[in-house]
Amino acid sequence: MESRGRANRYRLADSLRLEARGGEVHLTWLDPSSGRMQQAPADKDDLLGLKIVTEQLNLKRLAETHDLPVSRFYRLLSWLDRKGVLKAPATLLRRDPELFGHDLRDDLFTLAHFGLQWHITNACDLHCRHCYDRSQRSPMTEAQAIGALDQFQSFCHEHWVAGHIDFTGGNPFLYPGFFELYQEAVNRGIDVDILGNPVSREQLEKLCSIQPPGQFQVSLEGRKSCNDRIRGEGSFDRAMEFLDLLKQYNIPSAVMLTLHKENLREVLPLVRELEGRTDAFNFTRLSQVGEGAALMQIAPGEYKAILEEYLAYAESSPIAAYKENLINLIRWERGEQTTTGCTGSGCGIAFDGIVLLPDGEVHGCRKVPSRMGNLWEETLEEIYFSPASAALRRGMKACDGCPIRPICGGCIAASTLSPTGYADTVDPCCWRWWSSSNPSLK
Repeated sequence: MESRGRANRYRLADSLRLEARGGEVHLTWLDPSSGRMQQAPADKDDLLGLKIVTEQLNLKRLAETHDLPVSRFYRLLSWLDRKGVLKAPATLLRRDPELFGHDLRDDLFTLAHFGLQWHITNACDLHCRHCYDRSQRSPMTEAQAIGALDQFQSFCHEHWVAGHIDFTGGNPFLYPGFFELYQEAVNRGIDVDILGNPVSREQLEKLCSIQPPGQFQVSLEGRKSCNDRIRGEGSFDRAMEFLDLLKQYNIPSAVMLTLHKENLREVLPLVRELEGRTDAFNFTRLSQVGEGAALMQIAPGEYKAILEEYLAYAESSPIAAYKENLINLIRWERGEQTTTGCTGSGCGIAFDGIVLLPDGEVHGCRKVPSRMGNLWEETLEEIYFSPASAALRRGMKACDGCPIRPICGGCIAASTLSPTGYADTVDPCCWRWWSSSNPSLK
């Protein structure tokens, strides 16, 4: 894992050509997404980005001069890199080439964005049957919360990545200082989403008075009877009513489902019921930790069949998304175009972001014990580049040599922890591994 040195800076893209015409600056450049040359007059964002790069302006001083959050300028540079006008510094936070290969495409295996999934409280108004942590963790103080924001922002700026925060819990709205913390993040120009439970109209209006979140995600575990059996009586109706409320406020919504033996036949019926009510649907598999240990994981062959049904339906669904890593195994076996996996970079554990708990513990994935350090005792820089973090990023040895490892890597969260660590675990649903290790299953 590389860290980006302080001397690295954005530069003009190699294809960029500038021409003065009638008092305007005209740009010609190669669009990396289409591979086509583009021509257009430079807009104000283009001009500002060009000025920052050519004059090597100090972003912190620039932000102070204009009384703007410094993140505003990092997001601008990141956008111009994706557009093709600028080129990001060469040494992004990157996958280990010894494990993932030396010819990885930068857009898939280096980071332009870095996330903080912030569990600001464990307090929750639901008690789901698959809940992985009902512990009473020490509450976070206001000073610790501001310090965490400072550290996160500093890390993102040091490594030239655009930061985003998912506020979650428990129920983040049950944290006494939630709105003040949300305001602090918005003031710094950080992109914010909410992963939580339905809230009242009054709470949603208060949130929007600060800034509407980029997305508000809620969870459902199937249709009404199945969901309420898992998440609690009345939770289905409250979630559906809340999705309608989000539409009224023009807030993009998403629904997440935790998949296990009990609700595997609920996925497609739920997707059909949600169409027109939400903008996106996704699912992840059960993690058999905490109270989830009482539920059953899905057998490999059965899981493959479920994914095939889901893929067939998703082709015409406006909301069914492809977060699950093993979807790529089906696509690869069919010779079809693969996706970028669970987080946009295969398994993102300890790589494309961190999980911060109320007591300062930093984990690679919230669904499993994956402690990297404690932010109240160490810096984020120390935690991210620690041996514990590197061991998580190493992933499962069972995936070594798999042709789609970089965009899959199985799911550590769905695995049962080996006494010798996650490197020795196996994805319990990967039919390719289980059939190759157990020929009788073929």
